[in-house]
Amino acid sequence: MNRWGPGFPTHAALVLCGALLLGGCGSGAGGGDKDELLVWVDNTRTAAAQQYEKEHPDQKIRIVTIPPDAGYVPTKISLANRSKRGWPDLVFLANPAEAATLAADRFAYAAPLEGLVPGKTLDGFAPGSLDTCTFDGKVYCLRNDIAPTVLWYDAKLMEKYHYRAPATWQDYQKLGLKAAAEHPGTIVGAVNGKYGAGTYFGSSGCPTRDTLSLTKVRIDTAQATCTRVAEMLQPLAEKKAVTTVVPTDPAFAKLGSQNKILMLPGPAWFGDFMFKPAFKVPDGRIAAAPMPTWDGEDRSYSGQVGGGAFLISKHAGKRAKAAAAMATWLTTDTALQAKQPTYPAFTAAAAEWGKAKAKDPYYAANPVPVLTKAAAGLRPGFGAIRFEAEWQNSFNQTVGAATGGGKSLTDALSDWQKKLTQAAETNNYSVDQTAG
Repeated sequence: MNRWGPGFPTHAALVLCGALLLGGCGSGAGGGDKDELLVWVDNTRTAAAQQYEKEHPDQKIRIVTIPPDAGYVPTKISLANRSKRGWPDLVFLANPAEAATLAADRFAYAAPLEGLVPGKTLDGFAPGSLDTCTFDGKVYCLRNDIAPTVLWYDAKLMEKYHYRAPATWQDYQKLGLKAAAEHPGTIVGAVNGKYGAGTYFGSSGCPTRDTLSLTKVRIDTAQATCTRVAEMLQPLAEKKAVTTVVPTDPAFAKLGSQNKILMLPGPAWFGDFMFKPAFKVPDGRIAAAPMPTWDGEDRSYSGQVGGGAFLISKHAGKRAKAAAAMATWLTTDTALQAKQPTYPAFTAAAAEWGKAKAKDPYYAANPVPVLTKAAAGLRPGFGAIRFEAEWQNSFNQTVGAATGGGKSLTDALSDWQKKLTQAAETNNYSVDQTAG
């Protein structure tokens, strides 16, 4: 709960906590009640944490609401490390890539979950969802939600134009070129930052962040899993069928109001949080199809763009089991997870979540079967990295720039390789281009 009282602004409370170097704001080595759990969660997860507190009156818990801003948690953990106090026993990461930062030697914060969370529980999460924060064979997080990619499309426009959702990337390319020629200004995708890198290249298996350990990462944009994406996107870029405008940009919303979004490969949360409120696409038009397949592959693989995770502190000591119990409940309780806004990472919870989503009148067809398939088909090799911002920015500076500038996307991959390698090495990784 907000220790400063209901009338005190949460942000101000956080600033004051920071002024006290966190130690005065909760438990941790050298500060607070030794039996009291200090829990940091974002605003969306605060109610759930409070519910757990209410249902477990014998456990002392102090809940602090933190902003979801990238870099916020590592910055505050760094302060706690300096003062040797105030570490949260349990923390929610709105940016799961920060698990790699907090597990690394420099921070030495995240605790491996072996011995704290039963293997049977870990096995209940969607296949591949915990790979993001698995290093050297050790799992460091419990995923709250995941964001597998699907092929969103406007069913009304498809019917009007006599098109069909493509099953392969070759068909996707053909349909995109056809739509661009017959209906100028129509787009079939967005190639920008995490929305391009995570959706297209991530789902293809292009190794740009394949974390072999906390100190080694595989980056090899010369692989066929990378070049095939560039070759597929090249003619679409030349005909402006894919855009470099970020889906969160107001300019992208205009495409929705102008009926110019025919297809948009993107994360599971785009249906509820982009098409409806941002793009203003009316009820009964948006549908989901599986991500297209590549030649030589007989199944659909999903990329990843979003989701959150819980970490437990190495400094929790005797509170570690209590922190693990709370993290487990927050991520696996089916009644709780069934009501959350995004796709649950825990498979049984996702099934309950899907029951309500299946009845949502917003969609032209029930999206749950497609979302479920996508969650079970996350492409391996998409690990949490300490250079997340550089990963996105370098993509925009190379592949993204080529997409919008009429240049060769395949040639841009070598520039992306150089920037990624530099970013990885700056963040104390050795880069491997040969591991499979």
